[in-house]
Amino acid sequence: MKQISIKNAHLHNLKQIDVTIPKNKLVVVTGVSGSGKSSLVFDILFEEGRKQYLQAIGVLSGLSDDNGFDSIRGIGPTVAVKQSLIRQSNPRSVVGTKTKLLTYLAMLYLLEGETTCVRCGASIKHGATCLQCGQVEEKLTASYFSFNSLNGMCLECEGKGTRFALNLARLVPHEQTTLRQMLTNAHSLSTFHYLLQNKFEAYADRPFREMPEEARQHILYGVPLGNHLGNRQSHNLFEHLQWKRLKGKEVGETIKMDVCPACQGYRVGEQARRVTLNGKHIGELGQMEIEALQEFLREVAGRNDLSAYGNNALKEISSKIRSLMHVGLGHLTLYRETPTLSGGELQRLFLMSHLDSEMESLIYILDEPTIGLHELEKGVLLEQIRALQTAGNTVILVEHDRNSIEQADYVLDVGPLAGAHGGEIVYHGAYQGLLASEDSITGQFLAGRRHLPRKSPDARAKFTDNTPKLTLLNAQTHNLRQVTVDIPLGMLVGIAGVSGSGKSSLITDTLVPLLQQYFDDVKENLPPKYAQLIGAEHLTGYAEVSQAPIGRQKNSHPASYLDIWEKIRQIFAQQPLAIERGYAAGHFSFHSDGGCTECSGSGEKKMWLGGDFFVSQRCPECHGNRYQQEVLDILVRGKSIADVLNMSVSEAAAFFEETAAIRAMLRVLERIGMGYITLGQPAPTLSGGESQRVKLAKELGKRRKGNILYILDEPTTGLSFYDIEKLLLLLDELLAQGHSVLLIEHDPNVLSYCDWLIELGPGGGRDGGYVIAQGAPEALKRNPTSKTGAFLL
Repeated sequence: MKQISIKNAHLHNLKQIDVTIPKNKLVVVTGVSGSGKSSLVFDILFEEGRKQYLQAIGVLSGLSDDNGFDSIRGIGPTVAVKQSLIRQSNPRSVVGTKTKLLTYLAMLYLLEGETTCVRCGASIKHGATCLQCGQVEEKLTASYFSFNSLNGMCLECEGKGTRFALNLARLVPHEQTTLRQMLTNAHSLSTFHYLLQNKFEAYADRPFREMPEEARQHILYGVPLGNHLGNRQSHNLFEHLQWKRLKGKEVGETIKMDVCPACQGYRVGEQARRVTLNGKHIGELGQMEIEALQEFLREVAGRNDLSAYGNNALKEISSKIRSLMHVGLGHLTLYRETPTLSGGELQRLFLMSHLDSEMESLIYILDEPTIGLHELEKGVLLEQIRALQTAGNTVILVEHDRNSIEQADYVLDVGPLAGAHGGEIVYHGAYQGLLASEDSITGQFLAGRRHLPRKSPDARAKFTDNTPKLTLLNAQTHNLRQVTVDIPLGMLVGIAGVSGSGKSSLITDTLVPLLQQYFDDVKENLPPKYAQLIGAEHLTGYAEVSQAPIGRQKNSHPASYLDIWEKIRQIFAQQPLAIERGYAAGHFSFHSDGGCTECSGSGEKKMWLGGDFFVSQRCPECHGNRYQQEVLDILVRGKSIADVLNMSVSEAAAFFEETAAIRAMLRVLERIGMGYITLGQPAPTLSGGESQRVKLAKELGKRRKGNILYILDEPTTGLSFYDIEKLLLLLDELLAQGHSVLLIEHDPNVLSYCDWLIELGPGGGRDGGYVIAQGAPEALKRNPTSKTGAFLL
């Protein structure tokens, strides 16, 4: 078949729609946030493609649950790259392991590495006999060059390059902090009460820093218990806090990550660090930016003493590095942990591996691959995506980006709005037809019939000598080149620049820690690479609103994060039938007293299919609602606790209209364009952009007084033009209340709306780290050094 045909799609908010998608084309599915795009593309198309593939190879038989559609025809092997699907939390998964580049580099070191003779100090080939003294060097195996191998890892940090340590700046913030206060700061006073009574009573209320070193060591890290107990230490604060952290309990910032002192962050053991290539060991290559690594390997390739095997390994490495450069990832390092990558970076990493595979007749589904890219960089990525399609594949993008929609062979617009007001196909066909469609909100914006809010030069807040400001002095974090810059307050300030130019280094890794130091009254000196901060006294506080998940467990959800879940459960516990049965608030928690005993409140039963294959089915006991039936007998205005969890934010705001504390928070979430998510939606299924907007709603719901600096990291991630309009109006409200807003952003529409812009560059990685332009958007449009000005409105 030349097309994929879906009949009567009715999953979630989809309204019994029939959809036809042409194959071997570049297809863009667009629409406002929450319109039903993901339900159609990921929850139906991808899930059915995966299911049919597993059935075809005999792994999975048919399931009885409703799939959310009547039939699908023309589907083939389907590969999906959704931000929430590809996110990982394993620090051992790094760019170099995902691309296999570290494996190839290990082979190169094995074949061509050099070392120093332990007897006479001469430079010799790894594993060879020294010609000067006859010393025979041990030939290492490839596993010695891998930090994921017991042979190769640094044993001190177990190959992580970092290790946990107590954060004494938090535990002992002042010279006069007592031992008792220190344990209170660690929320461990009761745990160590016996120590205060039996061993350290004399020091309990004296400054901790004045205690003898041995006593401090005993409390912080313990003392050896004797050979008969192995390497065990006495009960100590570090192990106690580590235990709490591993159990998922809150430890705040009492524990921090430090660079491993044994390997200096290189992850590999001493034996691997003795083997070098052009003077560098494999750990040093792992910490190089990919662009710099490419140059280094060119020098290695210029040698005339490489073996044929070494040359072949080098060619394979160089090919993979070129692919990474093509998809805009040259600013990363091979040791960059995948959990720290943005959604766009993760997808481009995935895309690079599939471009290398040269497979055809697949269906690829990509979730906003242009996230985190400057306008200059999108063209190259879209060329790569087009190459994937012209190789004989169907490529479906879920996108809001204008460039991507313009490039599409076929556009599907889902809407018209979100939640119950969406779920329909508003438009399908060629791009030009979308521009003419009166029913499509997306088409109206793209055709210029509808505009995002705009700000004239006269309406912008002016940065004058009298404007309160923050000044960052001598910032050298990561690739920043001793940057000094003024950030005006009381304005909407945008931080712009190409990928890897230093935006996050300046704001997230420099400004935020310094604000934290100032407002949390931490007196410890930060490392010299950090800048000085001047002007924080103009602020009454700050709020960093990042795209980090609001929770990694499936039992975390928006209602719990927004601190309204307890209030909702209390309402149910106050109902007459609940009081009669002796139910407390805990009975209305699905992972506590009221949870289904068959599935432990998860709502599903996991079935192992062998290997790494698992499939989940609705729990046959609770039918997916997570609760015991007795708990569901308790109703509030005809609704059970499970019904409430399944309500959208907009529905719940109306339902709890009489409960001010719940209603107010939900109305803020609704105004920010998140009225379509459900109260009980598992936190891991929220995208980075959705998580950020939930966090923003929580901050706005606090109604903080004074001048708060709100710091947002690409807040338009996952937003349509329609939703961006809501966001800009909300940010205007913050400014009108006397606050300041600072955002890292690529979207030209939002940057054009800012009062002041600071652009870093000119390139990424080693080619970035400078402030190349600053001023009002009009100034950047006239500035020839600006890479962003040409795209501003």
